[in-house]
Amino acid sequence: MTKRAGTVAAAAVVFFLATLGLAQAPGGKQSYVVMAPVGNVQLRAGASTSVEMDFRIGSEFHINSHHPKADYLIPTVLKLNVPEQLTVADVKYPAGEDMAFAFAPNDKLSVYSGDFTINAVLKAPANAAAGSYPVKGELRFQACDHSACYPPRSIPVQFQVTVIKK
Repeated sequence: MTKRAGTVAAAAVVFFLATLGLAQAPGGKQSYVVMAPVGNVQLRAGASTSVEMDFRIGSEFHINSHHPKADYLIPTVLKLNVPEQLTVADVKYPAGEDMAFAFAPNDKLSVYSGDFTINAVLKAPANAAAGSYPVKGELRFQACDHSACYPPRSIPVQFQVTVIKK
């Protein structure tokens, strides 16, 4: 099995468990959102690359999009902490889906549900040393179901970036 196929298989298992409600947060609390593992990221010194991060929201929940329609709604935000050999050039969020819910039938909210992907563009300067570098961060969101919203939560985001020389 190739490394990419192994990563895809692992992601499918995590997503399947989340869909069944078996993925648990620490302390036995249900995870509203899970992240699939990120495959091997290679970046040439002096270049940039897009890193796709795939997330799955539990089937009975939705989360506010990155651009919710009201100031009082908590947006979904990805924060990445990169080592000094890398920079985050851009983060691209998907458009939210406009949906109405029983608690506000006349208002359409911009939300994510099911699977969604966030793309981060990472850059390495031309003088970046070759090596493997950890990227860590968090995805902050507020989950809601059809009748209530829950306190904001964050899940960890982490992956490795291998910088190679030209």
